Amino acid sequence: MKKSIKRLTIIFVAAIGLGAYEQFSNPFLFIRKEYTKITNSKQGYQPDYQQDSQTYKTDLIKVSQDKVKNASAAVALDSTKNKVVYSQNGDKKIKVASLAKLMTLYLAIQKAEKNNGWNQIVDTSNKGLKKLGDDVELGGFKFKDGHKYTVRDLYKAALVQSSNNAAIALGQWVAGSNVKFIKMMNQQAKSWNLDATFVSSSGLENSDLAKFGYAQVGGKDDANMISAKSIAIIADHVLSIYPKVIDDAKQVYEKVDGQTLFNENSLLPGRPFYDESLHVDGLKTGYTVAAGLCLVATAQQPGKDRVITVVVNDYAEFSDTAKLIKLVNNHDAALK
Repeated sequence: MKKSIKRLTIIFVAAIGLGAYEQFSNPFLFIRKEYTKITNSKQGYQPDYQQDSQTYKTDLIKVSQDKVKNASAAVALDSTKNKVVYSQNGDKKIKVASLAKLMTLYLAIQKAEKNNGWNQIVDTSNKGLKKLGDDVELGGFKFKDGHKYTVRDLYKAALVQSSNNAAIALGQWVAGSNVKFIKMMNQQAKSWNLDATFVSSSGLENSDLAKFGYAQVGGKDDANMISAKSIAIIADHVLSIYPKVIDDAKQVYEKVDGQTLFNENSLLPGRPFYDESLHVDGLKTGYTVAAGLCLVATAQQPGKDRVITVVVNDYAEFSDTAKLIKLVNNHDAALK
């Protein structure tokens, strides 16, 4: 959620420091599918909170000089072996901005997959959601009058461009209301024994949401508080139930409803910090003033385990993530 000017300024400064220059390519064209029936947002839906339950072990790589010094918290998870292999303040609950959208996406994907819901129409008529989409700093993907948006449309907007209004609308589609959905998020976190407290489906702090009518859970200054380890585990669950998320998360551009979605993950091909040897293929960026720059990255080198990394409040999010991925891959023997 990082939103445009502030976040791009920080990234631009970091890129200049490393001698990188942004290059833009032609937008990836998205072919829109047929709509199906309009969903009754009041219908009851109960997630399978135990779906894809796993046990994660800790088997840390022994390092000395390799600490990711710029991040308030950093974690690396060997997704293939379910092992946390690097942790720097990884168990500390912290603000994570749009990385929290991964839980929203997990629950939306689960319902879409179980209920044949990808092409269902989502109610996007709420004035607060439209206002949020139009906001210069917090918006981006607009809910246009008279336009209909499917679950897949909003999933792509929330994943690729980190649309806040799309994430909130998805949550309301899943649970029937914003408050009910946030309760689901916390129940899912409890089921997985995560260090996580959710107050927002978008990742925005309540102070940002108030003017749009969505500071409904917790106090006026509350925010999602989630450990970096918990974020890595949520990301692993998303990949487990829907491996195709990688195909979407690695798109630099996407088209939905005539709007171009821009992916701010600068480790992807054609971006300033791209390194072919890393094989990065996702997953989620995040930014708020309070949380700082955040990134969940996924990568898998040929013949090696899939790696999920998390850095939180890290002004060098991309270079530090690259460093973390290399660290894990170079110590692959220690993970066996």
